[in-house]
Amino acid sequence: MEPDRPPTIDDLAAIVASRAGESSSATRLGAAIELGRQLTELGDELIGRHVAEARAAGLSWTEIGRMFGTSRQAVQQRYGVGAPEPGDWPERWTPGVRRALEQAGQDARALGNDYIGTEHVLLALVSADGGIAAAALGDVGVDRDRVLATSCMRPGFSGSSSQQCLALMPRLKQALEHSRRIADRLDARLADTEHVLAGIVAVPDSMAVEILRRLGVSSGDVLAALGERMGIAPQRLGATRRRRRRLLAPSR
Repeated sequence: MEPDRPPTIDDLAAIVASRAGESSSATRLGAAIELGRQLTELGDELIGRHVAEARAAGLSWTEIGRMFGTSRQAVQQRYGVGAPEPGDWPERWTPGVRRALEQAGQDARALGNDYIGTEHVLLALVSADGGIAAAALGDVGVDRDRVLATSCMRPGFSGSSSQQCLALMPRLKQALEHSRRIADRLDARLADTEHVLAGIVAVPDSMAVEILRRLGVSSGDVLAALGERMGIAPQRLGATRRRRRRLLAPSR
């Protein structure tokens, strides 16, 4: 493939073929789905990196939004949050969550990734000592070695790990937003590891959910294990969507 052009569909099909080998059409479809997810994550990371570069060069969020064909608010919400340095995570997290998020950054660098995704936070949560999230994941048979053994955690997918500040992937941002809303609904003053795990499985197309699926674990299994550990109904751990205002037609 030439370096100055994007991969063609034939290039991508060749990657699928090399991964799946002489296998069934179902296996090839699974490999294609995995590659599609990886490309989506990589595309998000690529855009996020250049949004940060444009902001550093003085481009306004309004100008960036215009390039996307969307509003300033929409593009800022998607790409406006960078990855905090250790110790700078928001105050509404418990120390256990802050440690897990910092561990996720370390795991991302160790894997050669220059972003932090839901998969890295899942890996950090399953490795956490004493947290409800780690206990619940253990209850459903998920451990660090099994997570690392999945092809989704292939080292060095995105290349460089030399950046000082790792970007947060959009799906991880969504998961963290969900986790804070779940904690608020449960009247928890600070979001803890169990809320973060519930927030992660609330994002159905995240890499972490795909990893769990490959391990034979559904989002419902995780919520059931969390509910059992917390002594609450699993339904209370489900994410709620923000309500959008509707424009009502005048009554006739």
